[in-house]
Amino acid sequence: MKSGPVVVAGGLNTDILSRLPAPLQLGTSNPAHTTFSPGGVGRNLAQNLAQLGVPTRLLGVVGDDAFGHSLLSFTAASGVDMSGVLRRDGPSGSYLAVLTEQGELHAGLSSMALTAGLTDADAQHWASALGSASALIVDANLPPEVVARLLDEAAQRGVPSVLEPVSAPKAGRLRELLSPARPLWLLSPDRAELAALTGLDLIDAEEGALLDAARQLRQRGAEYVLITLGQRGSWLVGEGPPIATPAYEAQVQDVTGAGDALLAGLIAACWHGQAWPEALKQAHLCAALTIEAPGAVRPGLSPALLLAERGRAVLVPALRSQTTDTDP
Repeated sequence: MKSGPVVVAGGLNTDILSRLPAPLQLGTSNPAHTTFSPGGVGRNLAQNLAQLGVPTRLLGVVGDDAFGHSLLSFTAASGVDMSGVLRRDGPSGSYLAVLTEQGELHAGLSSMALTAGLTDADAQHWASALGSASALIVDANLPPEVVARLLDEAAQRGVPSVLEPVSAPKAGRLRELLSPARPLWLLSPDRAELAALTGLDLIDAEEGALLDAARQLRQRGAEYVLITLGQRGSWLVGEGPPIATPAYEAQVQDVTGAGDALLAGLIAACWHGQAWPEALKQAHLCAALTIEAPGAVRPGLSPALLLAERGRAVLVPALRSQTTDTDP
């Protein structure tokens, strides 16, 4: 990567997290512990990158309300360049997550009307930010036409692009955008998002089928595909043999933002010149440290913390090496 800033385009939300002390009972009121914190996939990525020593610029939109002003000031304080964030009339985005007593996601509800209302003209306005960028990360909260425009503008400037699918429904909207004519450096789906991007049934698929699905995405323009599998770790599928990386042990407090931390950790490691095996280890360590703290971003995440936690134990690897003839 070049030494310029990483440009992140995506959602800014206020996360409203309600953790249940007991199993959820439908149709009635449930006691919960509720917190409010800055969130949004794009915003989370940007804050994590800035905390990991990467110059970062964020592109997105907020409303002219208390949530919007808070998102701008808090994220800027972490070192992110917020000059590309638009201010519009209307409510800022929000994300309501209902968490189980173990901290796992039970249900999530997003309200992102301003982000959904972004247009091709907004993407063209942002294109100038890509001139000195070392990489572009786009999250699928943006409308498909905005995603397409930003990826095309990056390709024209020779800027490596990363696409974060966000969720299965939003990933499905991008299936038709993937093409060798619109190259991606990295695509980072989980199992459900991989299914949505390929149209395959992968709910109970074995590793071989997941890797084959990733190879389909490589044929459609993605140089690398990172399949994230939670506690089972990840697979990176590229030119050579797939790379399996185990997850780290962690005391789960809140899983919100774990995937954002993983991707940001990976990009930060690559920006600092690390090779894939070490970069992937850093990515999973960032995820583990994030789920041990409340909120979508761990405020103390830093190179110093990563160095101190390098000896953390990994979970028993559930991913096996692939040695079949289908390996590239």
